Amino acid sequence: MKKTWVKVLIAVLAAALVAAAVAVAFDIKGNKRAEAKEYAHNINCFYADEEGMTRFIVDTELLDDKLLGKVDSFLSCDGTVAIVRAGTGLYRVDKEGVIQIHPAGVLRGLLSLDGQKIVFTTATELHIYDHLTGNTEDVKPDGAVLIPSIAISPDGNTVGYTVKDAEGRFVSYAYEGGESRKLDDDAYVVAVGNGARFRYFVDQETSGLYYAKGRSKKLIAEGVSQLIEFNRDLTEVAFDVDGVTYYSIKGRAKKAIVKDASVFTTVAGCASVQGGDEYESSVKDSSSLFGGVFYGFMTSSEDEDARTVYNIWYVDSNRRVTALVRGAYQFALSKDGSRLSVLLADNELYTMKATDPRTAKLISDNVYSYTVSRDGQRFYCIGYDLGLYLIEDGAQVQLAKNTVYSVLAGEDKCLFISDYEDSAGKLIYADGRRPLTGVSDGVSHAENMPGAYFYYSALYTDSLGNRVYDVYVSDNGVDFRLALKGALMSSGEE
Repeated sequence: MKKTWVKVLIAVLAAALVAAAVAVAFDIKGNKRAEAKEYAHNINCFYADEEGMTRFIVDTELLDDKLLGKVDSFLSCDGTVAIVRAGTGLYRVDKEGVIQIHPAGVLRGLLSLDGQKIVFTTATELHIYDHLTGNTEDVKPDGAVLIPSIAISPDGNTVGYTVKDAEGRFVSYAYEGGESRKLDDDAYVVAVGNGARFRYFVDQETSGLYYAKGRSKKLIAEGVSQLIEFNRDLTEVAFDVDGVTYYSIKGRAKKAIVKDASVFTTVAGCASVQGGDEYESSVKDSSSLFGGVFYGFMTSSEDEDARTVYNIWYVDSNRRVTALVRGAYQFALSKDGSRLSVLLADNELYTMKATDPRTAKLISDNVYSYTVSRDGQRFYCIGYDLGLYLIEDGAQVQLAKNTVYSVLAGEDKCLFISDYEDSAGKLIYADGRRPLTGVSDGVSHAENMPGAYFYYSALYTDSLGNRVYDVYVSDNGVDFRLALKGALMSSGEE
């Protein structure tokens, strides 16, 4: 596991980059549907400074179990189960509580897509924990000075791992049925199929990505970047070379997804992080990486405070590409994936079929940011005048003034913050009717997550002199309750 952060907010991967992007795909022109598992739950951890404890909130419930000190690593595939490292000890978290998996010395860990298996390493040993049985298998490879990468098969029964020996050589192995067998020399394993019938590895010297089956090895590409993505059964792989994203199907020759572009898929939100520090693999809980919207980033300014700008394409299940939009500040997909909304850099908001830019329809020409209902029909727009406007069926109504931020509440409602002064404002709930519903004053931030809504109080100083905030939760976006007092402000939250 990588050292990452103190406070972790579990959300759809795409949502961290793209406001309200939904991990779905859909049928088009007879193509197969890319079935993807979408986040429906979340686990969050907060460090309560005066207690000196890390606390966990699963959906909207604060667990009684707590950990002494701060969490330095956190991983979850779908928001129902998480593994965390605190003080080099490894723990498993779900709605039932927190259990210790290993007391100390854990260097790396991964969680299977179904949340049942945990594969982790100590200095020179591999360990496999099965939550169904509560048993841990220990593997002690001969001559290992480090185990730099680990992977688990889609069915959870085979573990691939890389051993680095005293001479600095990398050798990959598969462990199954209580035994290890050698797979490849000069191989940094990043993915392993069921029964290790096939696998993917990287040659460290050339950064060459290989597909291997039995004794056969096929070079897919050289010079691959650190992040490698797979679909659920590992038949598809995507990776970057020199700033262009390529794909390969079952080890065949690489092809660019979009010509001369580095792109990301919105098809799958749930994923298992595998591999290691040098090459990290993300196994997405989706039947395919294709059959949906892809996006890439434009460099619009050297100013670090400049807004991110996206280019957007649709790539069908046969890898045919349709260019949709260039230069979008924000975009969102409807719940069923059939509609795409985009906010362009000239402040114009459009909606269209997610496969056809010719169907684009102007919603408004004075939008700074927006929130859209899950069916893609109701828009809550913040204008450059800081007014919040509801736009639906061609009609526009102003709901509020001096608005700075909004998020979706439920399928088609909205939470927004107005009158923001001294780093806090009023949190208000809008359902398209008047009067609006006031939720709370003194709110610094609010967010929607799968299974919960959160808002955070204005920062204040605790008895130890640290800047902290209180955490409030709700399951409907209106009725909030205090979940945790005095959560420590982590780096980057000011």
